[in-house]
Amino acid sequence: SSAGSDVYKRQVLMDYYFEAKQDLRISVYDIDDFDPKANVEQNLIGFVDLCAHSIARNQGGQIILPIQCPKGTKERLGDISITGVERKRGSNSMYHIQFEANGFVPPYLFYKLYKLANNGKYILIFESETSKKSPDGFTHPFKLTEIHSAALIQDDETRKAMVEIFQWSDKGSHISLGKKEFTITELNELIPIKFPTGTLLVKRCDKQEKYSFLDYISTGLEIALLTAVDFTLSNKDPHDPSSLHYFDLYKNEYLQAITSVGQILENYDSDKRFPIFGFGARVPFLLDKTSHCFALNGDVFHPEVPGIQGLIETYKNALKVVKLNGPTFFSHILNYVNNMVEYEIFQCKMNKYYILLIITDGLINDMENTIDEIVRATALPISILIVGVGNEDYTAMDVLDADEKPLFSAKLGKQMERDIVQFVPFREYKNNPIELAKQTLEEIPTQLTSYMYKKGIKPVRQQMPEGSTASFFDADRDKFVQTLLGLGYHIDKVDEILAKGLPENSIELFKAQVFNPYFKNPLRELCATMKQSRSQCYSIEFQPVSYTHLTLPTSDLVQIPVVAASSKK
Repeated sequence: SSAGSDVYKRQVLMDYYFEAKQDLRISVYDIDDFDPKANVEQNLIGFVDLCAHSIARNQGGQIILPIQCPKGTKERLGDISITGVERKRGSNSMYHIQFEANGFVPPYLFYKLYKLANNGKYILIFESETSKKSPDGFTHPFKLTEIHSAALIQDDETRKAMVEIFQWSDKGSHISLGKKEFTITELNELIPIKFPTGTLLVKRCDKQEKYSFLDYISTGLEIALLTAVDFTLSNKDPHDPSSLHYFDLYKNEYLQAITSVGQILENYDSDKRFPIFGFGARVPFLLDKTSHCFALNGDVFHPEVPGIQGLIETYKNALKVVKLNGPTFFSHILNYVNNMVEYEIFQCKMNKYYILLIITDGLINDMENTIDEIVRATALPISILIVGVGNEDYTAMDVLDADEKPLFSAKLGKQMERDIVQFVPFREYKNNPIELAKQTLEEIPTQLTSYMYKKGIKPVRQQMPEGSTASFFDADRDKFVQTLLGLGYHIDKVDEILAKGLPENSIELFKAQVFNPYFKNPLRELCATMKQSRSQCYSIEFQPVSYTHLTLPTSDLVQIPVVAASSKK
C-alpha cells in the first residue's frame, strides 16, 4: 500500500446463475482485532452493492464502484475494483470426424470409438450408426460424428485412441473385424486406418471451439425480450375474481409471470425497452374482429415500452380497452417475431439473441401452423418460453416443448434443428416466483450456445454495419407507408393516421380510419397518460436464495404497480 490508499487483492469463487437475480454486497471493515468474537459491524467503513450479471457481462474487464457510506452521506471513501473471470473446466473443443470404410465385404458395418483411460485401459465413448454398402459394392460411408476433445483424447492430440469396426447382425451377435489405435494428429493428416479385411478412410477431421454462455454475453451479446399475452375469452372477464386477468396484483398470474421472468432478462438488454403484444382479443376500433397480433401500447410500428414497469402498466391499460375473444392462435405472433429476427440477420445485426415469452391459459387452435413457425424459428437466434397459467389441459404445450418427440413441419419439409421451446406450468410454482424464473430460464444458456455453435459464430464484439441500420419496426413502417402511397393515399394523410398509432399492421384498418374524424386510439392514449402519471407501487418480498459459495441478502425487493389504491396488503 501507499500513503492515503490501501490495495487488497483477493479471489472469491462464486456460482453464477443466469436464471436467478444475484444481488451482491461487498463490505469494507477497519479491523484491528482479529479475534473471531469481535463485533466487526462496529468497524464498518462502507459497502458496494452490485449484481452478478454486471460482472458476468464485463468478464475480464474492470468494474470500479465508489464505496458507499453506511450513514447515507456522500462522503468520499474510495473505490472498489472488481474483475470477474469464468473458471472453465477443461477445453470446450469439439472434433468433427467422418470415416468411410473401403474394401470390407459385409453389407452392413458400424464402428466404436474408445478413449485411453489413465489406468491404461480403453473405455467406449461412441458407437456409430450402421452403414449400408453403397451401390458401387465397395464403400461404406458413415455420417459426420461430433466428439468432445476432452472425452476422446483429454485435449492431447498425441494421446492414443482406438477404433473398432464391426459387421452388423440383425440377431445382435455383431462380429468384430478388428481394432486399431490412432491419434488425432494422424486423423488431421487424413492417414488411413488399415485393417486386415479393409481400410477406414478419414474423409474429414477438424476442430471447432465451443464457447460458453459467458463468453458471448461478456463480448456484448444482448438478450432481447419480447412478450405476448393471451387475451382469449377462456381467461374470463378481468372484473371477475376467478379471471386469470383479474385486476388484483396478488392474484393475476400474467403479472407475476411477466415480473418473475422480466426482472432477470432486463439485465441483459442495454436500452431496457421491450415490445409487448396481445393475441385473441377484439380492440374496439379493429373492425370488430379478433386480432391475433396487436401492440399493447397501440402502435405496432413502435411497440416497445420502457422497462418491466412499462410492460406491467401497458398490460394493465390494455385490460381496460380490449374485449376478450378467440380463437387462440400462436402462429401470427411467431411469424411476426421470425420476420423481425430474419430482418435483423439480413442487416448483419448479430449482437442479439431473442426470447419470446408467451403467457397463455393453455388452449391452442392453430397447432399445425404454430409447429411450422417454431420449426422455422429453430434456425434463428430465438428461444420460446411458454408459461401456462390457470388449470387448463396443457397437452398441446407439452407437444410444442418437444422433449419426447422432435417437431416436424410438413410445410417446410423438415424437422426442428434444435430445442428452443421451454414450457412451464405456472400452477406448479404459483407461490415461488424465484423458482418460476429458474424453471423458465434455465435452458436459455444452452439454447443460445447451441445456436452459436451450429452457425459457427464466435464471441467477438460486433461492429455495427455501415449505412442503413434501420430497426425492423422502422423498416416495417416504411414498407407499410410505401404500400399506402402506391394505393394513392397522400403522405400527409398517412402520417396523420399513423401519428395516432395503429395497433395492428393492417391496410384494412388504415382504410377504415381515413374518413373517420372521430378516430381515437385508446391503447395509445392510455400509454400517453401512463407516462405523465406516477403509479402507486407496493413492494413484494421474495424469499432468499443461498448458493454454494455465496449467500444472498435476506430479501430481494421489486416494485410492482397495482390497479387500486385501496389494497390493504
